[in-house]
Amino acid sequence: MNRLRIGVAGLGFGASVHVPALQQLPEVEVVALAGSTRDRAAAAAQRLGVPVACGGVEELLRQPLDAVTLALPPHLTAPAATRALQRGLAVLCEKPLADSAAAAADLARLAEGRTSAVDFQFAELATFRALKAALDAGRIGAVRRCDVTWLVESYAHRQRQWSWKLDAARGGGVLTLLGAHLLYLAEWLLGPCIRLEASCDRAASIAIAPVGAEAAEDGVTLMLTGQGGWTLAARLSNAAPGAHVHRWVIAGTSGRAVLANATSDYMAGFRLALDGEVTAAEPAATGDGRLPPFRSLAARFVAAAREGRPVAPDFAAGARVQALIEAARRAAATGAGVALG
Repeated sequence: MNRLRIGVAGLGFGASVHVPALQQLPEVEVVALAGSTRDRAAAAAQRLGVPVACGGVEELLRQPLDAVTLALPPHLTAPAATRALQRGLAVLCEKPLADSAAAAADLARLAEGRTSAVDFQFAELATFRALKAALDAGRIGAVRRCDVTWLVESYAHRQRQWSWKLDAARGGGVLTLLGAHLLYLAEWLLGPCIRLEASCDRAASIAIAPVGAEAAEDGVTLMLTGQGGWTLAARLSNAAPGAHVHRWVIAGTSGRAVLANATSDYMAGFRLALDGEVTAAEPAATGDGRLPPFRSLAARFVAAAREGRPVAPDFAAGARVQALIEAARRAAATGAGVALG
């Protein structure tokens, strides 16, 4: 069988996670790696054993490819994904799909019926899948309330280093970095959300913002109301010094589920307890804990790309999450709840 030829864009998460995870799939050949400059891409490509280095997405898309994966800042993702789809390629993107709900919706329409995927990687973890199976099976009855606490200190905040991840103009902020995952997981686990309230804080990011820059939010509280009558209250921060907390507590009519990770490995430390009994634990990671969940999604993406069919979560899911992010920011700005379709 001919191997699927994949190009990767991005020298951060793309080089550290996409390339090595894809190289572990026998049916894949990573043929090119793109960065903002050819020199930087060449250094990474040589280190990773990728044959071609490209100075940007346009050069990457001129290579003989079957698919691309994109690990780019939000303001660059939608234009790159659009060009890749127009070239007839299957496309896998990091979240969020774009820097606006309108751009994400346009991209989802373009990708309809095609092979597209968004890396909501927590849904690939064994413990989150076990939680979903338990909820779907009614193990705790009908869900009434979910409380989520997710507190970390990002590298940018710890080093007081300005980057796109703190910059509102480039699509940064904790809603982009953590909120996108939470909002996807909320609807994946619990069902459609019909109302959203939010408040935001940006004090930590303002403190290190350059003159003239607009700091994105670094702390958020959310309240979601679901179609099935459930509520979800969440507190998120990527500027919490020394914190490593990611905890879901879900109360149902006949039981309680707790999925929590208090370790510094934000992917591999989860344990699931149903009514106090531990029923699932994430397998210990060998090396980078981000590789197994990405590899899980990438394997499905590759299989779908070979057959030219859709795969989940697709760009429509990415567009839905982008709409929820935008609604949260609107709710925070106005102080009023937002009704959702």
